[in-house]
Amino acid sequence: MKRTVGFVFLLLLIAVNLSAQGLRHSVCIVEPEFTEQEKAFMSDYSLYLSRAGMNSASRMLSSYKNEGCFGSGVVVATSTGKYVLTNLHVVGYAQAATVSFQLHDKTLRYAHCRVAQTSPACDLAMVELPAECDMIALPLFTGEVTDDMSIAAAGFPGLANKPSWQLTRGYVSNARLDLDGHERATHIIQHTASIDPGSSGGPLLFKDEEGKYSIVGINTWKAFYREGVGLAIGIEDITAFEQTMSTPSDPEYKALEQLQAMIGEDWLYVFRKLPEEEQKALREADWRLPLDPALRTLAVRDSLVNADSKDAKRYERTKSRIADLDHYRHVNLIYNNYIGMNQQVGVQFGFDWRGFVSTGIQVTALIADMQDGAGSATRAGGMFGAYLGGQVPIVVGKHILAPHILQSAGAGPIKSNDLFNVAIVTDTRIGLDWRIPFSSCDLILGAYYDINWMWSKDKLNNIEPNKTGVLNRFNQYLQHGIGVTLGVGF
Repeated sequence: MKRTVGFVFLLLLIAVNLSAQGLRHSVCIVEPEFTEQEKAFMSDYSLYLSRAGMNSASRMLSSYKNEGCFGSGVVVATSTGKYVLTNLHVVGYAQAATVSFQLHDKTLRYAHCRVAQTSPACDLAMVELPAECDMIALPLFTGEVTDDMSIAAAGFPGLANKPSWQLTRGYVSNARLDLDGHERATHIIQHTASIDPGSSGGPLLFKDEEGKYSIVGINTWKAFYREGVGLAIGIEDITAFEQTMSTPSDPEYKALEQLQAMIGEDWLYVFRKLPEEEQKALREADWRLPLDPALRTLAVRDSLVNADSKDAKRYERTKSRIADLDHYRHVNLIYNNYIGMNQQVGVQFGFDWRGFVSTGIQVTALIADMQDGAGSATRAGGMFGAYLGGQVPIVVGKHILAPHILQSAGAGPIKSNDLFNVAIVTDTRIGLDWRIPFSSCDLILGAYYDINWMWSKDKLNNIEPNKTGVLNRFNQYLQHGIGVTLGVGF
């Protein structure tokens, strides 16, 4: 009896295993294909979407330009041939995709498969398979989806940044999920089968008594803030989408063509000229694809211009390419080297008012070669002060050059003859900053010429005062040299 039960159990395991193996002939990896020009374009807009406060769209767009962007899909058959059904956000703006099937002993790869149809409304896409592809199409589930229904999720989520086969099981926890008015899809299924990044586009499956699988939905979202919550687009939307194959829609890659005439920086300029309420609405909207807010920005601009043609000039960039800084606060390390042994190091904490006026405070240390009655010695002092300056940020490629002039003043103690005397300093700096923009900050590299006036009761060794050095009175010194800046704008 025990042998019989064990034998039956073994047969069941083999049957389940073979069934899962068979799914590998139907479930595949989908990798969008982009040209180097398209990747460069998306990299440019990714940066400026981030600067507009659209971080989610920026990250999603950035993923398309990177190698290793992939999702999942499942083979379906229509009246016009075999296709891979997947999510629109998997293929994004690609005109073609590479489809791969990981079988036991080999991997079948079909490159340059045309993205035949897309639906932004319910986040679905069809990728056309070549005629020689003999992979197995799965049928759509024809029954009623109910709570507590046993289901399975198949796909290729990432493991060590590579797609890895995964088949998980669970139950339908909500056969018809209401997302409080969010325009996502007509029919959304909530389930407990584990899905992960990379599972998007893979099928949610029902297995009948004969061991045959049918498609219940397409896994599309995962609630990371809750355990065991996967969301799939249901049969109603899939069926309606398949019926649109006879009337092809305008492909999503057309969005690239609409925006490629405008660099990301010019788009950001237009975005910042929109009314505040429009900017807020664009940031908070639930976008399907990452370039949707960029396209919507231009649509809002056009509607405002059509309503008031006098308003058109405000959206036009000037040819001088004068920039508005993205990060107004800054922290700079400064180093000055004057004639002789004298040097100055310090830290500046400041704010750029609209990018053209710079104000802040600074703390510096002066190291000078001084002499007194006992002879020559190195003296040091600390200065605390403030500064005010002006600059003109000019766009050069993706970077910003900012010629500037800055005036600072400060005072502090300086040691001489084992006593602390007071020194007063003013600096006039004329130079150039090079700002290298990143998504969350700017790297600031600068060089300048520095003219320094100092009043002190010490007598400097290498600089003749304009008056005879007397230790009980202030002596005035003029020194000049070069300086460099290393800072961060945030």
